[in-house]
Amino acid sequence: MSNKITEEQYREIIRTCENNSGYDNKVLSVIRVVDKFNGSLNYHEAFALVNPVTSEWAHDKFVEKEKKNYWTGNKEDNAGFVKRLYKDEEGMVVDKGIRKGDTDKDENEQLTESEIKAWGYNHEMFDKEEVKG
Repeated sequence: MSNKITEEQYREIIRTCENNSGYDNKVLSVIRVVDKFNGSLNYHEAFALVNPVTSEWAHDKFVEKEKKNYWTGNKEDNAGFVKRLYKDEEGMVVDKGIRKGDTDKDENEQLTESEIKAWGYNHEMFDKEEVKG
């Protein structure tokens, strides 16, 4: 088995296949993406990821699980507040203002980088602290 790929690389494989019609084009696009990853994934693993019958199993086996982090803004406003990201009751990632030194963290603040990117947040504007345990 090869090394695991990132969630972002997985999405690139899926996007590439979805953007190509016809079996031959899909096969060639998967081969190109696998070659781009320099051995992080072999062709059989990549095809298992894009096959609807095996995709869930392959995702669990070949895609690295994303770590959850606490995301706190790295810019303080004039009143001494920074933004902290969390997931609200509807599942949307939103931000709230907290004091810079506030160390209280809730379970709804445990988010992956993919989750915050999906809601339009730039991960580089936040300090991340890995969730322990």
